[in-house]
Amino acid sequence: MSTRRPALALLAFALVYTALPAQSTQSHIRAVESGLGPVVTIVGRPVDHREILAEMQRLHVPAVSIAVIHGGKIEWAKGYGTQSESGAPVTTGTLFQAASLSKSLTSMAALRLVEQRKLSLDAPVETELKSWILPQTSFAAQSPVTLRKLLSHTAGTTVHGFRGYAAGEPVPTLTQVLNGTKPANSDPVVVAEVPGTHYSYSGGGYSIVQQMMIDQSGKAFPQLMKESVLGPVGMSSSTFQQPLDPAKRNKVAMPVDSQGKPIPGGPHTYPEMAAAGLWTTPSDVARWVIELQRSLTGKANHVISAEMARTMLTPIKEGYGLGVGAESPSHKPAMSHGGGNEGYRCIYFAYQDGDGAVIMTNSENGGALYGELLGSIARVYGWPDYRPQERTLATVPLAQQLQFTGNFQIKDGPAMAITPAKDSLQLSMYGSAPNSLFPSSPASFFVTDDIMQLTFDGPDHGVVIFGERRDPFERVKDAAKP
Repeated sequence: MSTRRPALALLAFALVYTALPAQSTQSHIRAVESGLGPVVTIVGRPVDHREILAEMQRLHVPAVSIAVIHGGKIEWAKGYGTQSESGAPVTTGTLFQAASLSKSLTSMAALRLVEQRKLSLDAPVETELKSWILPQTSFAAQSPVTLRKLLSHTAGTTVHGFRGYAAGEPVPTLTQVLNGTKPANSDPVVVAEVPGTHYSYSGGGYSIVQQMMIDQSGKAFPQLMKESVLGPVGMSSSTFQQPLDPAKRNKVAMPVDSQGKPIPGGPHTYPEMAAAGLWTTPSDVARWVIELQRSLTGKANHVISAEMARTMLTPIKEGYGLGVGAESPSHKPAMSHGGGNEGYRCIYFAYQDGDGAVIMTNSENGGALYGELLGSIARVYGWPDYRPQERTLATVPLAQQLQFTGNFQIKDGPAMAITPAKDSLQLSMYGSAPNSLFPSSPASFFVTDDIMQLTFDGPDHGVVIFGERRDPFERVKDAAKP
């Protein structure tokens, strides 16, 4: 579905860990594996650290792969679980869909084309598109749509994310995706807000970028990405080919839903390659992260110059640069992106001048696991971010809470469902398993596997709070309230 925006994936925990004494790599690995715990703790309740394999089983995540960056290099990488119910063990070479992490690499490739004078950051896209015409709207007429705005999600374009195409389904062309015509299963990509006014996450905008890059390079997108980014960075296990070459299928961690059941037919196909099409490993993504870190200082400019790397990592709106989150919760310069395709959840986070990690899972419930893993990695390596937040539980009768059940839509974001359970409400988002909602007041709630909070202004609307970000939501038609 490629819908998980960076602001949600950052899990903006509170600050300041005390760095642990120097340890061996094996000690680091063991400490990370045994140090998982909730992202949010409840005042007065004990906190138990958990083992990674036990958490994988509890959260229905059959496969996870990790790469940790320390001292400017990959200190360690390791796979856990099996690629399928009866499959081979996960290794550092096991392939996962990178979902929206694809946008970061796409952005770097587009900026390379800018430096080669094949694209412009600030020219109207109408002057650079050959195979598709941007529909004209009253919003588009007020300010030009440009590559810079598309890469920073400030172009006002629609279509938040894509759900891909299951095995056996017809796969549309890129033009059909952009036009929203059959067999595309997404809406047309249009300009629905004045370009440049604010951040509005848009996978559809990256499909426009994909078309621009194809038109200006004259190359198929997978070939272009291999030549411009994957090859120069040394990402030898990675490809943007959609669907994946059948010969590589035996290396794939097969996707499952939030209950651990296999996605019918296996991985979905994403013709929206720029937004969601990368197949890769955590080690390969870590190589890309290190390349960008080193490019900033002029030490490894295999793709873009130091000046362009700084442009890429300069926040424009909402802490987002060009294809990458550019700030950490502690406001230390960072690089990050989360991603979610059908049956896959993943994230990378790294400081621009230091440590980082890449985590990939093959489950729609993988976001909960990678949140715990980031907290454990942060503790072991002394990061200034990802410390669990503590919240106070309020006493609110369940009968009073039931007014907030139903289906809701986050503005510029995904849908969420709130349902009653035995002794609490439950929240479902991104296709993940329901999470218990804990009241912090009669109209405010939190979960323990994410820093997200909900505050209702009334039964039908409110705001979702992610650190300093506040996104409004409102009720949509459902069985609870027609």
